Amino acid sequence: MTNQEAKWILEAEIEKKKKSIANESNFLRELTDDRSVLMYIEILQSEGKPLPADSGYDSYTEWKTQIEKEIKSGETSLVRIETERAELRAFEFFVENAPLVDSPSEA
Repeated sequence: MTNQEAKWILEAEIEKKKKSIANESNFLRELTDDRSVLMYIEILQSEGKPLPADSGYDSYTEWKTQIEKEIKSGETSLVRIETERAELRAFEFFVENAPLVDSPSEA
């Protein structure tokens, strides 16, 4: 593979990474919302209040477990975005700095 071919491939990947990274604020909002819901669940449960009829869950445990899964998923997505951010920097560096003409040993 030549440097030019690698650059073409990485340019497409750069756009994908940028789009994925752009979703970070959505994940942060969802994570904040999920954490607020978890605190709400814990308050209701500690006060001995009945499960809200519109919760869609059969128990506080079930509701809490689902929200904890969503929090974990959101945190995992944020870690993935940090990895993508590092990859983006590396890809952009290569595209900007790799010579277009490959040396005979690279061709």
